[in-house]
Amino acid sequence: MSQYIRITGAWILFASAIVAFAAACSDDGTDRGAPDVAQTTSGPVAATDSLGMRNYFAIPYAAPPTGELRWAPPAPAAPWTAALANTQSAAPCLQTSASPFRLQNGQEDCLYLDVHAPTTDGPFPVMVWIHGGAFNTGGAVTYADASPLVARGVIVVTIAYRMGPMGFLGHPALRAADGSVGNYGIMDQQAALHWVQDNIAAFGGDKNNVTIFGESAGGFSVMTHLASPLSKGLFHKAIVESGGYAFDRQLSQTALETLSTAVVTNALAAAGVSCATVDAACLRGLSTAVVSTQLATAFNMAAASPVPSIDGKVLTKSIKATFAADENAKVPMLNGSNEDEYSLFLAIGEIGRRAAAMPANFDPTNTSFALQATAYPGTLGTLAAGTGMTGATLADTGYYPLANYGSNPALQPSLGATAVGTDVIFSCPALNLSKRAAAQGTPIWMYEFRDQTAIPSVGLDTSAKYYLSFPQGAAHSYELQYLYNLRDLQSDEHRALRDAMTSYWAAFARTGDPNGAGAPAWPAFTGADKVLGLDVVSGGGIKVTDSFDATHKCSSVWTMLTF
Repeated sequence: MSQYIRITGAWILFASAIVAFAAACSDDGTDRGAPDVAQTTSGPVAATDSLGMRNYFAIPYAAPPTGELRWAPPAPAAPWTAALANTQSAAPCLQTSASPFRLQNGQEDCLYLDVHAPTTDGPFPVMVWIHGGAFNTGGAVTYADASPLVARGVIVVTIAYRMGPMGFLGHPALRAADGSVGNYGIMDQQAALHWVQDNIAAFGGDKNNVTIFGESAGGFSVMTHLASPLSKGLFHKAIVESGGYAFDRQLSQTALETLSTAVVTNALAAAGVSCATVDAACLRGLSTAVVSTQLATAFNMAAASPVPSIDGKVLTKSIKATFAADENAKVPMLNGSNEDEYSLFLAIGEIGRRAAAMPANFDPTNTSFALQATAYPGTLGTLAAGTGMTGATLADTGYYPLANYGSNPALQPSLGATAVGTDVIFSCPALNLSKRAAAQGTPIWMYEFRDQTAIPSVGLDTSAKYYLSFPQGAAHSYELQYLYNLRDLQSDEHRALRDAMTSYWAAFARTGDPNGAGAPAWPAFTGADKVLGLDVVSGGGIKVTDSFDATHKCSSVWTMLTF
């Protein structure tokens, strides 16, 4: 019985557990799948069938974080009696950046989750998806078609959580009774994991076989749960997709409070709001318009891509320090990155420059909007900030000279910067994480997504014509179209890669080992020569590579990166 649910009353939890058990099992004790109506601890939820799944949309797992609950730990959802019969995901949480992945209709009342279950008999392994979006954009609605995974015999739960200043502001006026502040978005995720433990049996799921997985900020969230003492026992396996970044950017509580104080001061001034005292009542009384505009703007200027802080409660020390102290959860892991992670961010930059031109220009043959050679050393220096490597050194030696990146001078800076950003931010940290976990004796498998023909998420016009000057390749987040039905994959070899990847992910969720699903053998990680390349057949197919370290210069350039 979870601490989160206990406060709703032991009798209610006991009675609901009986109902949940009955929903998953027949009178003769045989297992059953997801029911027409699932009884949760708060009330009944009706299924809608589509895409070969049983879908239960927009289930509140916590109370709306508004009023007195704004910038507070999540509270239990109010009970209901009539069956919820939602046919789509709830509105996403407030989106607090101008990212091209920003979702519409963001709300403060957003702590909902969706359950997607097979139509066959269970109990099923459970996969809890934590979406990415730099901790300031994204939502469950993007992943409403989880059929590629569900077809493999798993339940997929997609969750929403507070982001940006709503999820990660840490003003001293908001300190809890125990003195901690911030990390509300991570507490939301933990509340959702408690909900899974207390309710998933009613949907045919196995609460003793839960895998958490996420990409980018979602992958960083998975790492946070591996490190947080409050998450222990809530999951049994973990998948980190491009989440091994920014481990050296976690703020102490003191630093977070200093930053948050400046953010609030600037936001109130911009909004023309004056409080006699900037206390919790003042902040919780701000209009949604103010927090979604002036506060979000001030927060983004100070922390454009926030990460969970060291608050003494959710995280007693940094993720890196927790792993170094051998205090992290020891559960089987999949961990990986994409071959061209950073190209997405360079693409977004070029899109912005093209859109800002007078007139806007979307001619792919016009390469003047691409990263220019004169800006190349400075860009590399920014990417390598804090490592001790200078942009001039990286650009002018044998490390990342422009000549290494094709024969077209107009494309060389973008391709070279893609390599540097990918290596220093994603690939080498991912390798170091795998090494740390393996040294601890944790079963871990590492992959690299390599499909150079992956359909881009950005840079396509309304007729699906690609208008950027350089190819993005296997960019950040581009593996997600092979796990969720995000778009038409357009070719048989793309669909074959989807089948292999979903087989690996589902097999891992089922047994803690990605093998055994008919896909090529995936060796456990014991070193950099045991990384599985995930690619379409025309690009080389799925095979183990021994060149990951050399390709990404982890041992030759980025030796200062540790985990």
